Amino acid sequence: MDQVDQIGFEYVVLGAVALGALGVILGIAALMRLRSMSGRFSWLTDKSEGNIDTLPKLLAAVENNGRDVRELQDAFQQALVEARTHFKRMSIVRYNAFDGVAGQQSYSLCLLDENQNGILISNLVGTNFSRSYAVEIKTGEPARPLGEEEKAALASATKNGN
Repeated sequence: MDQVDQIGFEYVVLGAVALGALGVILGIAALMRLRSMSGRFSWLTDKSEGNIDTLPKLLAAVENNGRDVRELQDAFQQALVEARTHFKRMSIVRYNAFDGVAGQQSYSLCLLDENQNGILISNLVGTNFSRSYAVEIKTGEPARPLGEEEKAALASATKNGN
């Protein structure tokens, strides 16, 4: 029986050694597979050489883009506020201011901003003289009474706005 136990023990040892060798082989195979997989994702951790598109760099770029977008939105809002004061509504009415003068050389020019503030300029041309007048316009209302042509220029500029 002693010999049978010795043979059974040898098989157990041999099986354990084989099982251990198989474990080592499987461990090496798993390590090699893990390294090949981690090589594919090394760009994520900024460990690959020569690659500029690493995950930390991409995340920093996204943050910078967000900051740039916010700056552009602020600048756009400021431009919108400033644009309200630019002349957007314009009209010119040409006419003959005096008898004996042809060619509609006289005119009334109205320039208004988005808030209908601006100026109305009239230039009256006679046979041997020319006169210019300017009227301030605030919220669509002139600072003084207007002539018919000036009223037409103001009405047209008010209507032609954006």
